[in-house]
Amino acid sequence: MTRTSSVGSSLVRLRDTLLEQTFRLLRHIKPVRERVALGERGDHVEREHVARYNFAKQFCAGKTVADIACGTGYGMAILGKVATEVEGYDKQSLCGNRIIDLEKETWGRHYDVIVSFETIEHLANPEFFLGNVRKTTNLLVVSSPIGEFRGYNPHHKQVWDLSQFKGLLERYFRCSYYYQNAEIIHNEPVLPIRFAVAVGTPI
Repeated sequence: MTRTSSVGSSLVRLRDTLLEQTFRLLRHIKPVRERVALGERGDHVEREHVARYNFAKQFCAGKTVADIACGTGYGMAILGKVATEVEGYDKQSLCGNRIIDLEKETWGRHYDVIVSFETIEHLANPEFFLGNVRKTTNLLVVSSPIGEFRGYNPHHKQVWDLSQFKGLLERYFRCSYYYQNAEIIHNEPVLPIRFAVAVGTPI
């Protein structure tokens, strides 16, 4: 590594550290929501979440479905309009769902489809989760933020760019990718990419 590239890398690390510290300070003033409850604020965050579930419906018609990290259950209700069965899992009981620690436990049954939106970035070991999913479904529909600065959301243990997100998933699944910009989910990347949605079959 040349001196110039070494200095450049150091500056990038310094920038990222300062940004992380700044975001952590700001979150004391304006906390980030960990949960979405429909109608609570009626803002773009709610609409983006609903858009992802409406997108997933096409894969769930007539299927048994697990909504993993189901939160308050609004997504289960959306998927339940087309699925034959929807079961929810989360670390807390918020909607009659099953309680699970995704870092340590599995759900113990097979589903036609597993839907898991905005989940894997919360996990210290997403590989454990993805390994469980691969063994227990025919199809995974999963999403994550892309290009987020570390510290922007204190609930997120992982941040990645698009290539890192794809690299992780493709160790377990053959995937097609979609890209969310506001409430629209596109077949091709639309910059800036804020969220990626992957639809994958187990390898």
